[in-house]
Amino acid sequence: MGFLRTLLALSVVLDHLGGGYADQLVGGRLAVQLFYVISGFLISYVLTATDNYQGATGKFYANRFLRLFPIYLAVAALTLTAHIVSGGSFFRLYESLPFSAEVFLFLSNLFIFGQDWLMFFGIRDSALAFTGSFANSDVPLYKGLLVPQAWTLGVEMSFYLVAPFILRSPRRLLMLLAASLALRAVLIATGVGRSDPWTYRFFPTELALFLIGSLSHQVVLPRMKAWTQRVKRLPELGTGILFIYVLAHFSIGIHPTVRDGLAVLLFAALLPLAFLFQSRHRLDKAIGELSYPLYICHMLVIMAFSWLMHDVQEHQPMLFAAMAITGCIGVSAVLNYLIADPVERLRSRLRTDAKGAGTSPAADAARRPPVPAQPMGTIRRVP
Repeated sequence: MGFLRTLLALSVVLDHLGGGYADQLVGGRLAVQLFYVISGFLISYVLTATDNYQGATGKFYANRFLRLFPIYLAVAALTLTAHIVSGGSFFRLYESLPFSAEVFLFLSNLFIFGQDWLMFFGIRDSALAFTGSFANSDVPLYKGLLVPQAWTLGVEMSFYLVAPFILRSPRRLLMLLAASLALRAVLIATGVGRSDPWTYRFFPTELALFLIGSLSHQVVLPRMKAWTQRVKRLPELGTGILFIYVLAHFSIGIHPTVRDGLAVLLFAALLPLAFLFQSRHRLDKAIGELSYPLYICHMLVIMAFSWLMHDVQEHQPMLFAAMAITGCIGVSAVLNYLIADPVERLRSRLRTDAKGAGTSPAADAARRPPVPAQPMGTIRRVP
C-alpha cells in the first residue's frame, strides 16, 4: 500500500508538471479519488479495528491534526517566503480582491478547511459570490492559495469530522453511501456533475469514495485474510496487479468514465491485499511515508525549479521533469526527518493515552500483548 500511495502522489506531480505528463500513471484527478478510497480504508481500520480511540473522539481529531498540519504549515510558510523573495504576482492578486475574499483566503490558507469550498466561489462585480465554479470569476480566487493542491485536505478533513459517527455503524455507513451515490447520479443527470469542480471536489458526492474504502476494510479484508492463510503469496499478487494497473491505466481503451469507475472498484477489491503486503514489507511502508509530504511540497518545488531553471524547463522538459521529481522526493525526505518523525512521537503518545483511558495502568498492562523490541530511533507510523 505504501508504494502505491507514493505512485498516486507522483501521478499528481506529473499532472502539475503539465506538458505531456498529465496522462501518466493514473492522472491527477483519479489519483486524488483513489486517495479518498485509501483514506476511507485506513480511517476505518483506525476507528474500528483498534482500541486507540474508543470513547476518545477528541484524541482522534488531535491525531489527525498532528498528521496533516505540521508539514502543511511548514510548506505554506516556505511558499509564502518564496513569494516574498520573488515579489511575484501572488500579493498583487490580493490587491484586486474584496475584503470578504481576503478573509476567506486567509482563513482557508491557515486552517485548510474551506479550500475545497473555495473552488465553488468567485469574484463578481467586486464581491465574493457563489458561482458554482472557480472558473466563473473576474479574478482567479484559487490563485490566492499558498498550497493549491491542499484543497483535497479540506475534503479529507470533512470526512474525518463525520467518520467517528459513521464507520462504527454499518447501517449509517450504507445509508450515507447510497445517498452520496444517488446525489452524484442526480448531479450527472442534470449536467451539473459533469464539469469541474463538481466532478471530484464536492464533498457530499466524494463521500461515497471514502465509504467504499471503509467497506473494503470492514467487509473485504477479513475474507482476504482467510484466503491468505491458504495462498501465502496472495498479498504480493494483489499488490502486483494494482501496480501494473497504475502503469497501464491510460492504455486501457474504454470510455474514461467507465475506466475510472472500474479503477475505483479494483482498488477497493484489492486494497486489503496491499494492506497485508505493507505489514509484511517494511520497505513498502517506508516508501509510503513519502506520499503525504511529496503531495504537499511538490507545487513549491516545481515553482522553485521553474524560477531557477527556466531555460531547462523550456528547452529540455524531460530533464526538468526528472530534476523536479528528484527534488520533490528529496524535500519530502527532509520534511519527514525534520517534522514528521518528531511529531510522530506526539501522535504515538496520543494513541497510548487514548487506549489507556478508563482503565487502571495495572489492568491495561495485564491485557496488553508484549511489544517486540525496536532499534533505537525507529519511527513506526500508523495511518
